Amino acid sequence: MDREEIICNCMEITHGEIVDAIKSHRLQTVVEIGDATEAGTVCGSCQDDIALILKTVNV
Repeated sequence: MDREEIICNCMEITHGEIVDAIKSHRLQTVVEIGDATEAGTVCGSCQDDIALILKTVNV
């Protein structure tokens, strides 16, 4: 995925922002990512994509 790709359309959060938050805060769950970035906190339709990103990022 491209760092600039919008993952959360409701909050306009990019792939890169999610990856950066995971790495800098050592996030381990979709809920933690939502708390840190607001991604996935409105309609929730991107939570599966966030979970996939979480699986691919090495903290």
